[in-house]
Amino acid sequence: MWPKNASISQIITYITVTLLLSIGTALLLNNNPEKFGALAGLWLVIPTMTAVTLNIIHHGGFDKVYSAVFTGTTKSSIIFAILYPLGLLLVLAVTALLTGLAEFNTGNLPTAVDLIKSLVNLLLIMIITFGEEYGWRGFLLPALQNRYDKIKAIILVGIIWALYQVPSIYLGANQFGSHDALTAGLVQGAHILTISFPLAYCYFLTKGSIIPIMLYRAVWSVESSLVLGEAESSHTLLVGNYTLFNGYIPLELILNTLAVFWFIKKLRLKSASDTD
Repeated sequence: MWPKNASISQIITYITVTLLLSIGTALLLNNNPEKFGALAGLWLVIPTMTAVTLNIIHHGGFDKVYSAVFTGTTKSSIIFAILYPLGLLLVLAVTALLTGLAEFNTGNLPTAVDLIKSLVNLLLIMIITFGEEYGWRGFLLPALQNRYDKIKAIILVGIIWALYQVPSIYLGANQFGSHDALTAGLVQGAHILTISFPLAYCYFLTKGSIIPIMLYRAVWSVESSLVLGEAESSHTLLVGNYTLFNGYIPLELILNTLAVFWFIKKLRLKSASDTD
């Protein structure tokens, strides 16, 4: 069943094309910095464009492009996609308050209009993340999972996803005047690797659907924008600086790293029970 039966040549082709297109886009934008805003969106669709192309070639048409992804959503995957990012956000908020990294943003809390906008943004972000998730979790993860165990497949996807994003992160940091673009790239690469675990776990709760993963990413993005703020003028529940070690390491990255060990344990226990 595609993409689990994807050949090694198809997997290598996918990885090579996506990484080369990422580097090519970075070089194009570096030579045309005035077009950064207009062309940066290419990074959001290249993974899906490449995977869809391979899918069409494999099946000889469009009829299997959608069914391989959008069928298989389960109740447990939807529940996880909603509750896990909310739980992580709660832990992050409480930790920030207890450590003095943040405080309540009294007098400038989210308004009813902000809440309505967040519902619209939820749908928009799901649509945007489709540009990546059809490729990373809709194709590459199940293709690698069929050749390796789940943990190795997650790590490989995380590394490739991070390598794909590094050129855009580095270029963006330079464009916006960062004094340490390399550190920004390394930190974001580590962040991508760690969040690959909950996203993959969410996928494993489905029967081949990326809808819950898109929902997960949208829930986190929308709710964190309502809760976490870095400026007094923003309408957020909290306001503060959520980084440690001289502002280099986000608190979110630390919590996600700790969560990785929990996911590894869960996946190993699940694999052991499946083989019994």
